[in-house]
Amino acid sequence: MKSQATKTLLALAIAASLSSQAFASDVSNISIMQDGVGQDVKSEQTGILNQSIVNQTGNDQAATISQNGVWLESYVTSNGDENDVEVIQTADWHISNIALEGNENLTSVTQDGFFNQSDVQVTGSTNIVDIEQVGDINESNIELIGDANSATVSQDGDNNFAVFRVQGNDNDGDITQIGNGNQAGLIALDLTPNIGNNNDVTTNQDGNSNVAGVRGISGDNNTVDMEQIGNLNTGFIYALDGSDNDISIEQEGDGNIAVFEFTTGDDNHVEIDQEGQSNTVGDTLIAVIDGNNNNIDIEQEGDANQAEFEVLGDDNDVDLDQEGDANYAAFGTYGNDNDFNLLSDGDNNTIFAFSVGDDNDIEIDQEGDVNFALVEIVGNDNEVDVEQDGNDNEVLASVSGDLNTEVDVTQVGDVNLVDLLVLGNENLVDIIQSGDGNWVGGETGGAFAIVGDNNSFIVSQTGNDNIVTGSQAGADNSVSVTQVGDFNSATVIQN
Repeated sequence: MKSQATKTLLALAIAASLSSQAFASDVSNISIMQDGVGQDVKSEQTGILNQSIVNQTGNDQAATISQNGVWLESYVTSNGDENDVEVIQTADWHISNIALEGNENLTSVTQDGFFNQSDVQVTGSTNIVDIEQVGDINESNIELIGDANSATVSQDGDNNFAVFRVQGNDNDGDITQIGNGNQAGLIALDLTPNIGNNNDVTTNQDGNSNVAGVRGISGDNNTVDMEQIGNLNTGFIYALDGSDNDISIEQEGDGNIAVFEFTTGDDNHVEIDQEGQSNTVGDTLIAVIDGNNNNIDIEQEGDANQAEFEVLGDDNDVDLDQEGDANYAAFGTYGNDNDFNLLSDGDNNTIFAFSVGDDNDIEIDQEGDVNFALVEIVGNDNEVDVEQDGNDNEVLASVSGDLNTEVDVTQVGDVNLVDLLVLGNENLVDIIQSGDGNWVGGETGGAFAIVGDNNSFIVSQTGNDNIVTGSQAGADNSVSVTQVGDFNSATVIQN
């Protein structure tokens, strides 16, 4: 049970500052202890220095505490069956501590005032906890150990804090915070895993400097839904170990950050939607998912978006859609049969994509200004498709492996450049550039060195100031260059 010593000492210290006569006249205290069957407690105080303590041990218990005053504290300890506790405290100094151990418990705490704090601990089955705090500097800490537990926290005020801890199955947590400096999440404070399956956590924050996070879940079929509307929001998923989890983070505001750090898990679905300025996926660390058959969907709409993701495993599907200004994306995969679809529509876009493994598919589509794409692939039977439609586009591709069936680069725009290096056998490279100042690369500059056997290199340029240099090294390689436009120059060397 959470200790109330510090809070009580602080209360006594402030109470001691009052005159002895005022303290003697204003002090209120109700203490009820019942041990038996069918207990019922109703405690109602209207004053300023109120305190109510209820301790019940038995069956069929019900407790209702309503305090209307300045210095309200309520502690309820219930041990038995079919417990029902309701605490309502209104203005100024609130502290409520409820600990329930038994079956079919129902707990509701409502605090309205200046200094609200609530601590609820439940051990049992079919428990329901409902907490609503309206005021300033609110704090709520809930710990549920059992099956089919549910906790709902709603805080409307400033500097709110809510934690939902659970160990068991089918637990539900719903946290809604509207205010400033809010923090919420399913977080193990002692850094132990929140163990269980089918847990649902929903956080809704509308305010400033909000933080919502999930740390240390060990289980399957968990659902985490975070919605943040405000400024400087941060949502993080850290140390989640499990499969078939559904993660959704929606951030609308300024300076949003989504941080992911998975350990292991398969068949997880991750969806991130950021609308605002300075959105970031990965923060200072690269977001990592380790597992197979994961689905990752990231959509960023705003200014200066940044996404850094790393996938370790097989058969993963990653979709990125960036619409805005000065976007940056870096995605990497270590595994086989992964599918990357990276789309950036805006200004000053940059996409890095690298893959280590076989049968991976990387698609990059950039429509905007000053786009840059870098693709690095190590493995066999991979496919690369880069399409840029805009201004000042540049593509650098490095492929090392065999039977990479298709490496496609299509650029429609101005001042396009393709730099290419392929090491391996039976690779196919197809480059189409239609625009101004196109260049493929090679010979005296960097890249366009295809080293291997049975490789095919096809270039078709239609536009102005086109140049294809070269070389190829190997046996049974083929080169086809078609240029229609102005100032074209082609130099191809095969050894």
